[in-house]
Amino acid sequence: MGAVLVDPDGQIVLAGRNRRADEAGLLGQISGAAIAHAEINLLAQLGHGDYRDWTLRSSLQPCLLCLSAVRVGGVGHVSYAGADPLWDGCAQVPALLPELLSSRWPTTTGPAEGMDGVWGALLPAIWYVVHKPESVAEPTDLLPWATVQLARGCVTTGILDAPSGTDAYSLASALHHRG
Repeated sequence: MGAVLVDPDGQIVLAGRNRRADEAGLLGQISGAAIAHAEINLLAQLGHGDYRDWTLRSSLQPCLLCLSAVRVGGVGHVSYAGADPLWDGCAQVPALLPELLSSRWPTTTGPAEGMDGVWGALLPAIWYVVHKPESVAEPTDLLPWATVQLARGCVTTGILDAPSGTDAYSLASALHHRG
């Protein structure tokens, strides 16, 4: 999964990606840990400043940890592609602590429509099928079962692989990338 920070002019300023399965990462980013989310690795690069008019765009709906980090980082808006049913209620957190959170909690939009939303939701399922297949061997609350089945089909059919005889960077190799 990935995230980018977009300035008020629409320019991508920073990028981060999930590094949970990486043994080593870039200086200043987290690798090989449960909290090595794309949004966290993006925000780790962010200096002090006023980012209320900036947007963090994520491939997947951010979890509570990431939304809290966005709030602490001062970014004003989050937009995501794929829905994550586990974290669907996170945008409602300011209602629990309105005096503390309501004025600085980021506004959130998503999921994206069409293929962007489908791919955003499918990418984590593909990651689990490739890296932790035992965690999605049976139906759970982790991911919708239909999404897991689609992810399995993408992995087993080779549809994620680059066409033979090309130097194209496949999605399957990107899932294994350790950069």
